[in-house]
This record gives sequence, structure tokens and C-alpha cells, in this order.
Amino acid sequence: MAENLFISKIRTLFNNTIESLNTLHIAFCFDDNYAMPAGIAMSSVILNNPDKNLVFHLFANNVSNEKIIIFNQLSKENISIICYEISDNFSINPDTLVLHVSASTCLRFIVPQMLNKVTSRVLYLDCDVLCTDNLNELINTDLTNKYSAVVPDVDKTQEKQCLACGISHGEYFNAGMIYINTDMWVQNNLTEKAFAMINSGKVYKFADQDVLNILMQGKTVFLPRRFNRLTSLTVGGGEDNLISDDSAIIHYVTGNKPWYQLYITSLYRRYIELSPWAKDKLLLANENAPSTTRRYAKLLASQHKYFAAFKYYLIYLKHKTCKKR
Repeated sequence: MAENLFISKIRTLFNNTIESLNTLHIAFCFDDNYAMPAGIAMSSVILNNPDKNLVFHLFANNVSNEKIIIFNQLSKENISIICYEISDNFSINPDTLVLHVSASTCLRFIVPQMLNKVTSRVLYLDCDVLCTDNLNELINTDLTNKYSAVVPDVDKTQEKQCLACGISHGEYFNAGMIYINTDMWVQNNLTEKAFAMINSGKVYKFADQDVLNILMQGKTVFLPRRFNRLTSLTVGGGEDNLISDDSAIIHYVTGNKPWYQLYITSLYRRYIELSPWAKDKLLLANENAPSTTRRYAKLLASQHKYFAAFKYYLIYLKHKTCKKR
């Protein structure tokens, strides 16, 4: 199978199981830049789901061994971690990857094909999520004759992408959380179809997400938004205060991520402090978007914090100058 060409090595970090508990398989796909956020997301799942065995499948694309080693600190009696190292053969047509989409996000195409050997159900999660509640309701979803259980995207994206992808109104989902029926996936050869579409030369606005919506059209179960609560952060990270208490998975969309100092939220900070990454130094902001620092400087100035505003404006000028070189 083609997907095996993309896996250079499989290694089990640890394998711990409590026989009396049910098992949930969870997959994350990431490169070196997203190793820490993936770990925070995993830690949040562990903290809120102590009643089941959790098997994490990490599809790691050029992730340093130093960063992989840290995941060993998540070991508990009900936790297992298996790491799939991605080979140099993995590549995606760069013309398709608009909106700064990383090629690593397309690794989710191989997840169900690879894991069908061990499970008929797998929960795929993006790395920019927090799990804040037990997931029993989600994983008890009946997926008979369905590819997956998903959550609708925000209304504005929903409307535009249903039209762009030729999907029925109201059926465009966000791909940051997908509970997948791996049997249905394999039976219908979705891995090969997905790669054929993404590499065809046609540009999809949301790349892999559009492809998955087209392939799964009409065969998904739509779940309440609490299982993929889409949140856009601004400087200061106050948006978490507006999230409803029943949210089970919070998904931080856009490039403003909560592991940057300018966007960190009190909730995300709490989960960092409860994880093996508690002592990691956080970057100020996405280095590819220095305008963030300028906006923060303006916010501080509006609050009459002029010294701090001047400091961050100088940082913005430094980032902007370095980017031009």
C-alpha cells in the first residue's frame, strides 16, 4: 500500500494497559514546530479521561529525538504511545498548500489506513486543541455505514465551502476533530483517493479539509459543536472566557495560537503547567507574523502602558527587519 512508503520507522515509547478498561485510539500528526502543542493536547486528554486506556499514535514528520523523548513523561498505567516516523518520500504538491497550510496536516490521510490493522475506530485531533471534558459521548457515537463523526464548521466558512466543494448546505465540517470508522475508510480506499485529489494540481482553499469533506460527503454523523469548539484568539487571549462550560474540545483556529506569549489564555496556561512542558520557554508570537507584535504594542498604548508598548514596538521592528534579510 502507498501509505507504507511514508513510514520509515515505528517505535513504541511505552505500552501500558488496564485490562478492565475500554480503549480509545487517538492520532496526532505534527512536525517539529508542533511537538509541544501536541503534547499539551495529549496531556489534556489524559487528565480528563482517566476511565479508559488511551493509545496515542503520533505521526511525526521530521521531529527531533529530543522532543520525542519528552513524551515518555506522559507514561501512566493506562497510557500507551506509538510513534510513526515519516520518511523523506512524503511530500504534497506545494501549489495546493495555500493559507500557510503545512504539508504535515495531510498526514491524516494515512492514519485510518495504518491503524485499521489495530482498531476500527480512531479519534483524529489537530494539535491546536484542548480536551476539557470526558469524551465518552463522542466515542459512543454509532458509525455504522458512516465514515466519521464530525462537527460543522463556522457558519461563514460553512456557506462558502459548501458551494466551493459541491456539498449539501450545512454539511461542511471542520477537520480538526474527526472520529473515524477505519473499516469504512479502507473499504472505500480513501487514502489513495485523498492523495490523488490533493496532488492533482487543483487548488483547494482549505487543502486537506476540503478533500475530506468531498470524499466523505453524505456519510458523516454531525455532533454538537462542543466537541470541536472553534475559537479565534486576539492579543491577550481573553476569548476563552467566552467559551461555554459544556465544551469538550476547544480548537484554536487561525495562526494566533495559545502557546505564544501574546495569545496565551489562562486555561491553556493551566494545562501547560500540568504537563511535562511546564518549564518550556514560550515564543512571543509566530515569527512569520511580526505584525502581531505591533498590534500588541498598540493595545498596550491604548491601556496607557507606554513603556511596555514601546518595548513591543521595538521587538516588532526587529522581527520585521530580520524577515526582510
